[in-house]
Amino acid sequence: MIGAQALAQLVASLLVTIAGYTGYAIPGEPPTVRFVTHAVLDQRACQRPCPVLAFTTTGGEILLDMRLEVGVDAAATSILVHELTHFLQQAGGASPTPITCATWMAREREAYDVQYWWLRATAPNVRGLSESLTRLGPHPALPLCRAGAASD
Repeated sequence: MIGAQALAQLVASLLVTIAGYTGYAIPGEPPTVRFVTHAVLDQRACQRPCPVLAFTTTGGEILLDMRLEVGVDAAATSILVHELTHFLQQAGGASPTPITCATWMAREREAYDVQYWWLRATAPNVRGLSESLTRLGPHPALPLCRAGAASD
């Protein structure tokens, strides 16, 4: 597992990169990033068993599955990129209003876009990019908002 100082440096570097992609401002305090067991992720993100590998809390804390080799494996690091995008999305919000389904979906799509942009930009070659994408598995099928219920 990556050490605390290396993780802090990686997070700072990734925040700058993500801000460049998105235009989001970087807050003065970086997020707290913790590696936790998958059972903790299941409980915090889904309240039941689920395939989640990371989760950003409404308080801006990022929880990562302790099996992820962040800083070593590009696919694993891209999951941190995804969650840091959510951190910046939350930090850039003007007011703490309830998130609608449509807003959540837009944020999720943006986080996946940033994740894949980062993978493409950092891959040593097309083969390296393909290998990282293969390790991530198929792009998740995001559920659609119910018709007429975009405010849920």
